[in-house]
Order: sequence, then C-alpha cells, then structure tokens
Amino acid sequence: MMKNETNTTIRYAEYLRKSTDDKEKQVLSLSSQRDVLDRLRNSHNLNVVETIEEKKSAKRPGRPGFNSLIRQIKAGKVNGIVTWAPHRLSRNSVDIGDIINLFDTGRLREIVTESHVYRNNPMDIFMLGFHCLQAKFENDNKALDVKAGMTKCAQLGIFPGRPPLGYLPDKGGIKGARKREIDPIAFPVVRKMWEALLARTHTPTQIINIAINKWGLRNAAGQKPALSTAYSIFHNTFYYGEYEWPKRSGSIYKGIHKPMITKAEFDRVQRMFRRPDNPRPAHHYFSYGGCSLRCGRCGCAMTGELKVKRQKNGNVHQYIYYKCTKRKGACSQRPITEAAISQDIENILSAIQMPESMHEHLMDWVRHENEVRQKNNADGLGDANRVALEQVQKKINGLIDMRSAELITDDEFREKRIELNEEKHRLSELITESSADSPAWIEAADKLIDLAIYAPWRFKNSWPESKREILLELGSDLIVNERKLDLTNSKWIFPLSEIAKEVNTLLLEFGPALSLKNKAKIKSFLYSPFMCSQLKEVRNLFLKSERQ
Repeated sequence: MMKNETNTTIRYAEYLRKSTDDKEKQVLSLSSQRDVLDRLRNSHNLNVVETIEEKKSAKRPGRPGFNSLIRQIKAGKVNGIVTWAPHRLSRNSVDIGDIINLFDTGRLREIVTESHVYRNNPMDIFMLGFHCLQAKFENDNKALDVKAGMTKCAQLGIFPGRPPLGYLPDKGGIKGARKREIDPIAFPVVRKMWEALLARTHTPTQIINIAINKWGLRNAAGQKPALSTAYSIFHNTFYYGEYEWPKRSGSIYKGIHKPMITKAEFDRVQRMFRRPDNPRPAHHYFSYGGCSLRCGRCGCAMTGELKVKRQKNGNVHQYIYYKCTKRKGACSQRPITEAAISQDIENILSAIQMPESMHEHLMDWVRHENEVRQKNNADGLGDANRVALEQVQKKINGLIDMRSAELITDDEFREKRIELNEEKHRLSELITESSADSPAWIEAADKLIDLAIYAPWRFKNSWPESKREILLELGSDLIVNERKLDLTNSKWIFPLSEIAKEVNTLLLEFGPALSLKNKAKIKSFLYSPFMCSQLKEVRNLFLKSERQ
C-alpha cells in the first residue's frame, strides 16, 4: 500500500453495489460492504470524497451509479476507487473496458479492494481485467446452466417460465422443476372467459372487463392483471396443453399440466379473431404501409395518408392515399389510392388463380422433378457443373490478367468476356436448379401453390393486416409506377399466370380435375415440354426471390 502522505493526494470514491439478480443473493449486503470499506479507509488513511451506493445487476452496462462514478473520474473530481472486490465494479466487458481505459489515460490511479490494491502498472491492470472477466465468465456460465435446465424441464412437460393466469407452480415440488397446478381461484374464472368467448355473447374486451371487475380475476400477486396480459390468454396454447420453448423457436412441447380447453376450442377462437365481421377497435391502419411499397421514380418508401372530406349535408368520407416520402428530394410520382392498389393486387391474384383440385397434381409434379434431379446429382451431374463453373471463373480471371498485361486488345477482351459470362450464367442456372432438390423447395412449392389457389379469396375477405401479408408474399420492395403497382421484380408471377391460364382453359375442356378419367389427361398435360419449361422457370425464379 502507498504511504499515508501519498494516499491523501488521491481523491477516492467509495462504490458499493448489491445486485438485484437472484444469482448473487449470497453476496455481502450493503451494510456488510460498508463495514469493509470503513476499515479500508481508516487503515490506509484514504481521502474519500464521494460515496456511491446502488442496487443493480452488473451483467449489462447502464448502471446509473457506476456511470456517475465514471463521469466524476473523467471530470477529475476523483482519481481513485474503494470497493469490496473487482466484481462489484463490473461483470460485463463494456464496463471493464471503461475502467482499464481510465487507467491507460492516467485519470484513474488506484482501485483499493479488501484483497488487493490495483495501480497503474501492467501486472495490476492485467489482474484487474482477469478478475472482472472471471466474474463475467461465472455469470455467463450460470446463465447457460439455467437455460439447459429450463430446456430439460420443457422436454419433461413442465413449462419453464411463469405459468399463465389460472395456473400456479407446485409449491411442494423441487425448485426449478415444479409442476404447474391449477389455481383454485383463477382457473374457474379464466375458464368462464373462454366459454363466454366461444358463446360469442360478448367481445373479448367486454369479457376481460367483466372477468376483472365482476368475477374478481387477479394475478399471482393478487393484483388486477394488465389488459394486454388478460388479452393474451386467448392466444396462449398453454391452455390446451402445449407450449413453445423458447419463444419464437418453433420447438413445441406437450405439457403434463391439466388443459383448460381442447385444441378444437382453441382453433375456433383463433378463427373468430381472424373473421372480418368481428368487432374491432376503430383505428387507422394503412394496409400497404411499413415500407412495403417503394416509389418507382426515386426509390424512396411510399407512406400512407388519411384524408377526411366533410360535406355540408353532414356526410363524412375517408380516403387513403399512398405517396412518395421524397426523402431524396423532389419527386414527380403522383399519389395512388389504397383502393387502386387493392384492385391491382386483386387483378394479379386473379391472373395466377387456379382451382383447389390442382394442388395435388402440381405437388406430384414437384416431387417427381425432385426425384429426377436427385438421381442426376447422384450420377455426378451436379458436381460436374460446379467443377465446370470453377473452370470458367478461372478463365475469366486469366482473361483479366491477359488484358492487364496488354496481351490482348480491348475488343478481344470484351468478346471473350461476353462468351465466358454467358457460359457462367448457364452453369449457375443448372446449379441453382439442382440445389432445388431439397425439402426446402417442396415446402416453398407448397407455399406458392397455396398462394395461387387461396390468396384471391383471402385477400377479398381479410383484415388490412392480412392484406399486407399477402402483398409481401408477392415480393419485397414492390414498386409503384405511374399510379400502378409494378411487379417487375417478382419475375415468377408472369410464368405462373401463363400456367394458370393454360390450366384453367384445360379444365374448362376436360371437366373436374379429380375424376379418374381426367387425372391422366392433366398429368400428361403437366409433363408436356411447354408446361415443364414454364413450371421449371417459376421454380427457379421463385427460389431466387426467396433467397434475396
């Protein structure tokens, strides 16, 4: 330790922290840390000019007390720190870096702890960083252990998080693996909410208000639940016995808790929420906003605007327009009405529409083509194309070197470069086609066929949110040109519309597609050279758009 007379030239700030994180419950309390710091101050004659206490986890940057300490050091008010241990200062890499940087710039001279004094020399700074990073490692490792334990619980059928309203963790179970039991008070109330919604006697908001104000719905803390929490009840799969863990992971587990409703009842409620005739709160939602449309003249996003026209007779008319945001400056693009965009989309969807009976025939073609391509790949055609593509790329590189060395003229270079690029494009297309031989393409094909069959009806009978989803299925960054929707970027639409035209004409001639007599005719038609060419073109263009 430095001598007493030297210590008085350093202005120290005391820093005490008690984490709110459950993992640090065993850490010394603030009063215990105070006793340690008092002893350090008295035994080493420290000149303490500031004391900072806070109750905040150090896992992430952003602690108000710590940030205040850093500001005071940078301002020159203090140049030393007294704290119980390095992990009180930081358990994250950002705050560790701030402290070491203050040492490097000479603004921080000492950190006094119970076990060591860290001064501005390479060894002390290394040890300080090591101890702080060790604390971070322990913290991160605990988080991984907890995550692994929660995943194991999910696999055993025990929901790892806090159970929703109507359920409670089993207090007698092992901590971390407690089964989810029904809440004898809230369970009947939440069940009544489901029954009322299934009966369609009240709107969801009315049911929630009745449950809270009349039936006494309360959360585990005995408080009235937030409206959003209560509303989420009607979309939570936990109530019919399944749950997703972690959220948005796609991993579904079957719980061992008692279900409140059946899967069929849950599905009925979800369909009710999607019905266009359901009461919904009035608000202005722009169906094609959110940067789903772009100006064809300047490339800026199109934004929605509501215009209200009030007539003298009291009638009120509302019109929605989409106009260029003009972020890049003046633009001559004229506004387009939402009705005009909707009509353009309806026309496009009508052009690609096919009867539902064609789904089976088209998917048979997709699966057959996959088998053919898998066989070709097994015969080495796919690898041969890749080797050939590498050779072409080497020739292009060599051609560039030859031109740089002036071994060939500009005209010879351009002529040969065009020839090689055409060959490169041809081989790339063949490789793209062969890469479609996977379950991913079968899934994408099913999605595309569903779009052609069901999207026209969905678009006419859906809410604005669903209309935007359908628009985005047609392509991203769609263009508006001369007050018309331009789908030039979605190159797969035109060949698909040609297929739909041929299919619909054929069915008018043949009759029902599901009859045994017509199945053979339709199969023969789909495998004709013209249709195979069109279907392959749609496949390649659609996969290319999906990858962009």
